[in-house]
Formats: sequence, C-alpha cells, structure tokens
Amino acid sequence: MISVKLGRYLIASTTLKAGTGAEVLFRVFTAGEKPVWLMNAHYYGGDISEGMQLFVIPPNAFVGGLKPSDQKGAIAITNAGVMSGGKGTIEAPSTILGAETGLNAIQVIPPFASIACSLNASNTAAMTVTLGGFEFDA
Repeated sequence: MISVKLGRYLIASTTLKAGTGAEVLFRVFTAGEKPVWLMNAHYYGGDISEGMQLFVIPPNAFVGGLKPSDQKGAIAITNAGVMSGGKGTIEAPSTILGAETGLNAIQVIPPFASIACSLNASNTAAMTVTLGGFEFDA
C-alpha cells in the first residue's frame, strides 16, 4: 500500500459554450509542481445526443484546439460516450467517478500534466465539467 500525505485541495472547471466544435481538446485542469490525486469530478449541460470525454495530456505538451489524435501523448481517462449531455443540471450534476464512466478513483495526474475534454459532436447547449483533487505533499 502506498502512503501519501495530501496537500492542498484544488478545483478547476471549464464550460464549453453552445456551438463548440467536435473532437477538439479544451483544457480543464493543469497540475503544478506536485502530482494531483483526482478524487472528485462532475459535469452537466449539453443535449442528450452530445457527449464529452476526458484525456490526460503529458507535462508541458498541451496545445489547445487539436483533435485528441493530433495531440502528442493524449490518453483517454473516461470512456467515449458515457458523459452524455442532458443528464445533469447545475443543481444536480452527474458524477464522473465510478464504473459507469470508466474513470476510477485512483487517477494520479503527473506534475505539469493537463486534463482536457473533447466533445463527440458540436454541442447545442453549454456543457460544464469540474474536477477536484489533492496535491501530493512531500
């Protein structure tokens, strides 16, 4: 078993406005000098036919506006299509952690790495994703 002292709790969020293009990466979160244990995540908005997927991007490699296949080192951390639009609201968002979405509770984000999101279709309604986690403390 790994023993880790937890430091600051960090929260980051991004909203993709209606009309955002499909299969384009948008930054949600970037770790600092310490790894981050992603522990909480939710999303809301969009239309029922729209979906979102999360990717981890290697340290110092994020280039906004690229397709996941064009972003060097992009690795999907949620399954395609499970973050469906129309499921949650700002008052009752849908969770991302757990077997339903494929994002397990042990996602460690390396120092300076980013989490980005991508839509499977151009959205007709805004979609928001929020991530939270603890920095590792030495």
